Formats: sequence, C-alpha cells, structure tokens
Amino acid sequence: MESTSLSSMILLVGISTLCPKTGALWEHALGDPVLFGPSVALKEDAVDFYCEIPGEPEPFAVLYELFLDSIPERPISEHTSLSGEVATFPLVVKEYHDDLLTCRASGHNQTLVQSSYSRPIRLRVIVPVEGVKIVSHPSHLNLWEGQTLLLRCEIEAGSYVSYDWFVNGAVIESQLDRSNNTLMIDRLSAQHSGDYSCGASNQFNHSIGFNKSSDAIAVHVKEYISKPELEMKVVKPLDGGFKAVVTCRSVRGTPLNTFSLMNGSSLIFTETSDNTQAIFSIPIELNQEMGSVRCNASNQGNWVMSDPLSLTVESVRGAVSISLTHTHISQDFRMQGVYLRCSVEQGSFPQFRWFLNGSRLEDRGTFYSLGWSDHAHLSLALGRESDGFYRCEATDNFDNSSSISSTTFRISHEELNRVSPAVVLIVFSCFALIVIMVISCCVYGIILRKRYPRKQPLIERSSKRKATIKQDDEDDQEDEDYQMGFDEDASLEDRMCDSDQDGAESVDETVLYQGGASE
Repeated sequence: MESTSLSSMILLVGISTLCPKTGALWEHALGDPVLFGPSVALKEDAVDFYCEIPGEPEPFAVLYELFLDSIPERPISEHTSLSGEVATFPLVVKEYHDDLLTCRASGHNQTLVQSSYSRPIRLRVIVPVEGVKIVSHPSHLNLWEGQTLLLRCEIEAGSYVSYDWFVNGAVIESQLDRSNNTLMIDRLSAQHSGDYSCGASNQFNHSIGFNKSSDAIAVHVKEYISKPELEMKVVKPLDGGFKAVVTCRSVRGTPLNTFSLMNGSSLIFTETSDNTQAIFSIPIELNQEMGSVRCNASNQGNWVMSDPLSLTVESVRGAVSISLTHTHISQDFRMQGVYLRCSVEQGSFPQFRWFLNGSRLEDRGTFYSLGWSDHAHLSLALGRESDGFYRCEATDNFDNSSSISSTTFRISHEELNRVSPAVVLIVFSCFALIVIMVISCCVYGIILRKRYPRKQPLIERSSKRKATIKQDDEDDQEDEDYQMGFDEDASLEDRMCDSDQDGAESVDETVLYQGGASE
C-alpha cells in the first residue's frame, strides 16, 4: 500500500515538472500586475513606483519585485503584500536607473504559485550638465586653408543633452557638417577664423533647465600666398640714368612672405616681409632689349610664379595725332559732346598734355575733363567755351624734358550741328522713294478691285479660275479621246469596205470565167 502511494506521488511530481505552465494539479496562476510611476526623474531624487494585481486580492501573501531590463537576475526593490494592498517601491534615482522597469508578482513562500509580469515602463533619468569643454583635431589651431577642422563638445556629466555652437559669440547657422556634439569644417578658409565655443543644455519637465558653456578657443586659418602680379614704372634718378621700379604684389597671403625676382633661372633679388608685396629697382637703358623678369612668391612651403614682365622701355617717338573717337547726341538729335584721343606712334610710358588756343588744360574744367592716367582722352561739352583750336603734346612720364606736338584740331559747335546739303538730299530722296512706293501699291490695289467684282475675293476668284481651267483641260482631253476613237472606227470601216469590194470583184470574175467556159 505504501509503495502504491509513493508511486502515485512520484507520478504527480513528474507530471508537474514536465508541464510547469500547463496548470499542474495544484499550481495557482496569478493575474498580470500593473506597474505605474514617473517616466522622468532627476538623478538623486526620491521617487516611488507602485505595482498591483487588479481584481480580488489573493488568499495568500504576494511578493512584488522591481527589475531593471539590464539586470534581469536581481531585483532593485521588493514588497510583500499580505492582504492585497498596493506594493510600493521607494527609489533613490541613480544614473543606471535610466532603463525599462518591470514588476514581477509571485506567491510569498508559495512554490506552487505561477509568477506573472507587468508591462515594462520607461524611466528617463536627467543628469544635469557639468564640465563642458571643446576638444579639437588637430590639436593646434594654427591651420592652413584647405585643411579640415573637427571640434567636439565634451561634458563631464549630463544626459539627454542638446548642443549649440558659437563663433565670436554668434550662433553658427550655416550648413556645416555637424552631428550631436561635433562640428566639422571641411576646406577651411580665412572666413572661418574666429573664437569658437559650444553650449550644452538639458531640461527637466519643461520647467527646469540646465545650461553650461565651454571656454572659447581661437581658430586662426592662414592663407597661402596668391599668384603675384608685376607692375613697372620708370624713374630718372638725380645722378643720371634710368631705373625700372618693379612691384611684385599678391592679393592675399599670411606672413611671412618671401618674394624673389628671377631673370630666367637666375635670382636677381629676394625679400621677406610681413606685407603682401615687395619692390625692386633695376637699372635699365632706354630703347634697348633688356629681357624679362618673373616674381616667385612663397610662404610656409607654398610658392607661385608670376607671368613674365618685359623690361624693355621705348621712349616717346614718331608722330602725334588727334582723332575724334565718338560723339554724344541728345534726344533732339543735336550733338552735345565729343571725345578726342591723342596717340603717339612709339612710347612705352607716354604722358599727354592738352592745349586750347595755346593755353594748357588741367585735369578738369567747366566744359572738359581729361581721362585715363596718361590723359590720352579729352571729353568736351560743346558750346561757345569749347570752340577753338586743340593741340596735344606727348612726352615720357618719367622724363618731360622733351615733347612732341600734334597738329591743331578745330572744334566748332555750330559747324558740328549744321546739317550738310548732301545729308538733306539723301534724307529727302529716301522719303520721296517711300511715298512713291506707297502710292504705287495703292494704285495697283485699285486696278485689281476694278478688274474683279467685290463679291468675290481675289483668292476665291483665283481658285475658281484654276478649277475652270482644270475642267476645260479635262473636257478637251475627252474630246481628243472621242475623236481618236471615231477616227479609228472610220478607218476600220474603210478597210472593211475595201475588203468587200475586192471579194465582189473576185466573185464576178469567177462567174465570168465559168460562163465563158460553158459557152
């Protein structure tokens, strides 16, 4: 009997072990608990979470446990409900509590009670921002244009943080490559130089905000020197001779800059300065082949070469002439102004002087102004003051000891505005020709209207006329075909008649022949 009872117990235990969740003979299933509490909390704040099984209380004590999703094997708090009261989990919020929380319900010291779990809820732990600073790559901030700069905003503490970037105190709004806490500037240029800082902030319940800013770091972007341009002017020193003053100038370039003047592969001069230009002086001879020079500019390993500049200088020589380049006409077709140009056959650096009736004209007057740096152009407002004889002189701008004068050029505002008889004749002839053409067209139109009735437009009459001609052609063709058929029939009848007559004659001859034979 005892062996039978023991066998039954072993069988029941085996069934319960093999089927733990199918409702063993004496296992009790708990309802699903409900967990509720705050979804956001500040670090080190004391908060409470609650868990209960809705409905009638269980007839035994229920153990409630609070778990973190990242630590499922160990509860962070627990509560035993003896008579169906709500379980309370007091919690001092730590940073690692930022996780999913789940409540498990099970029988207290009841091994045959099946455990149940609540739906998880999310807890966001707000850690106030502390210790904001900028880390740059590369670490040195004396950068050259074209490089890439990466700035990272780092914090010692903080969660759910947003970042802002500033340059010279203003928010950076341009579309730079940025992520949450990094700012990357690709292909640096001088406009990216400035003091950079970052701000980190987070907020609790839309009411309490935490903001911290980093110290500013100075970013200096150095520019490579640009391609230099060469300029030359000639001077005449007091001790005699002539010199070419060559200026080698770059638009931009961070010092120190080195400029070297080269004649082919030979170095003539070199100079290092804090400026973006250098000036060199070279002795020359006028009207002689002096070759050419180029300028090499460099800074910090970058170098660029200018275009060549010829050192050959020709003095002013040959004839000087004045020409009328263009005029200014008013709305009433009167000539209000003219532009004169003075030129010389030879001369690398000419300078011009203008004279009216023997008196020299300065830069600007009541009715004139001199244009260009060499005063080669003279603009005049026509009037009584501008009337007279004009003359210009050409000289070297570096040596005015000798000059060449042009012939005189007369300006009269009345003659310039007087219309010549030839122009009047041409204009009148053109007008008369236009009138004749218009009258001819009108006469031709009247003749056509008289020739054809008004009821039929010309186009309609033309179409009908073409249709009539086409019909006449078709009728003529039918007549020709009919006549050809008639001629063929007549010819055929003639041939038939001739054939019959020949047959009749043949019969008669036979008869006559037979009759003669019988006689």
